[in-house]
Amino acid sequence: MSLLIRLATYFVVWVKYRKHRFLFEGGGCNYKFLRSTFSYSEKISLADDVHIGPGCTFDGAGGIRIGRGTIIAPEVVIYSRTHNFDCDLTALPFDDVVLTAPVHVGEFVWIGARAIILPGVTIGDGAVVGAGAVVARDIPACAVVVGNPAQIIRYRDQAVFEKLRAEDEPFVYKRHGHSKLSKMKAN
Repeated sequence: MSLLIRLATYFVVWVKYRKHRFLFEGGGCNYKFLRSTFSYSEKISLADDVHIGPGCTFDGAGGIRIGRGTIIAPEVVIYSRTHNFDCDLTALPFDDVVLTAPVHVGEFVWIGARAIILPGVTIGDGAVVGAGAVVARDIPACAVVVGNPAQIIRYRDQAVFEKLRAEDEPFVYKRHGHSKLSKMKAN
């Protein structure tokens, strides 16, 4: 019975999202489309070992590139376009000019639940974006940011990050698996 339910779920997901075309840089992407929204999916590029949680919204009009080993928690929003609201308005509250700017997310980045990434942002390799953060500016490699607007609260150890990245399989799910992660927390 469980297998039948899983197959039915996969079929519903396939029917709902079969029209989306992503640029896969690798073959090992892990994404959950349930309750997620992707616009301009042909301009969204995913590398190997990318995990996208459910309920995310990606607006790919300006282009989105997500690097290898990045984990995106549920309900994260990434925008790559916005409206013009500056002094040359032709209508209120904003005009019909749409501004686009690509979003680049580096390798082994961790983006917490309900974070918002705004157009034109580059997030460096190994950075951590806290849950609910609003990222409006570039984030350097290995920085840990939280808040609205996102502020750097500390940096991860760059030497340890580079050592782990140099290994063949540094990704946490390959190294420990889901079951070991819960056991590690209990110890």
